[in-house]
Amino acid sequence: MAEKIFARQTIDGLWQWRRATAEGQWHSDVYHTGDNEALAESMEGRSVPVTLLMPGQEVVMCEVDVESQEKRHLAKLLPYELEEQVIDSIDEVHMAFGVISDNTVPVSYASNELIRTSLEELVSQSLDVRVIAPDYLCLRIENQGVTLVMDGNRLLVRTGKYRGFAVETFLAPQVLAQQTLELDFTATVSLVAEDEQRLTELRSWLPRIWTEENGPEISEQVGSFWDWIDPEVESPINLRSGEFSRQVPIKRWALLWKTPLIAAAAAYLIAVMVTFAQYQSAKQEQRSLVQQMNDVYLQAVPNGRKGDPEGALRALVQGIKGGSEPSNLMALINGVAATLKNVSNITVSSFRYNSDQRELMMNIEAGSFDDLEKLRSNVTERGFVAELLRVEARGDKQSARMKVTEAQP
Repeated sequence: MAEKIFARQTIDGLWQWRRATAEGQWHSDVYHTGDNEALAESMEGRSVPVTLLMPGQEVVMCEVDVESQEKRHLAKLLPYELEEQVIDSIDEVHMAFGVISDNTVPVSYASNELIRTSLEELVSQSLDVRVIAPDYLCLRIENQGVTLVMDGNRLLVRTGKYRGFAVETFLAPQVLAQQTLELDFTATVSLVAEDEQRLTELRSWLPRIWTEENGPEISEQVGSFWDWIDPEVESPINLRSGEFSRQVPIKRWALLWKTPLIAAAAAYLIAVMVTFAQYQSAKQEQRSLVQQMNDVYLQAVPNGRKGDPEGALRALVQGIKGGSEPSNLMALINGVAATLKNVSNITVSSFRYNSDQRELMMNIEAGSFDDLEKLRSNVTERGFVAELLRVEARGDKQSARMKVTEAQP
């Protein structure tokens, strides 16, 4: 069970609220009063689920008989089933229903405008309203009995899990006299009022069926509405549905992410500024190096033009050295060709010359490994360095790759 807040709006437009702990106990012995901003501030920046208690005299509970084949389309059929019972236009009424039992479904309905107005005051403060219920359905009952609470000039009555009502006190005697709910001696009728005088008055309103001998136990207690709200029990019906279902709390999420996003944006901006400063420093250093290279180049070539001093200096040095070193390809080929005449059964399939390494790579085939080794020895005797890099047997032939380079002096 999570921590939650019960809240209701009073006649003067203010709010009353009381916080329940995660253990299902009241956070303190008192309830609080204030406007919707004060209610939001009491959350201390946390997201606490709110149960919105609607005034019971504005919310009707009833039961509707349904056929088994109608259960699937119950939400669409209910407005038509209740159209004759509802005084207002059926389009201006919001309905919610509970669990179907024995082909009977409990239904709660109230004015769309009433729910919208109360809900908007809380949602505008980014409060997480999860349950909307009539106030009398949140009263606790003892021993499967009845609870009656005098709340100012109203009387709140809960007679069962899905049953209850609220009326003005001047109408209470007539409404209670019409009650036909039978209670045996195991049940308890709980009377709650602010003082003994009002308790006596409340007891006088009870229907005879509840005061007869062998009837229910009658318990009188001085207390208030908030003393009889049960923080552990969820309302059996929730008007926070359909048109008034919870929406994605974008505004609340935005507030939660506002500070981290600002910090991330600031860090990103600082990183960009530091990187740009480093880039400017490196660019200035590059310009200084290029200028120094140009100065050296102009000392060597007074009539030269600025541009690519490094390339120009390389070309100048190459020209002084007399050009690139001559290739030794022909010398290597001649050395190998002269030895091939003295070794039989040798075939050169391909060769490749690497001018940078000044080496000749040859793919050769011979009748035996001895022929390959003899060729390598003869090339070496002519003043070259010959290596057999890879030797493989292919049928009755031996293939190999041989590298030939000039011997170092």
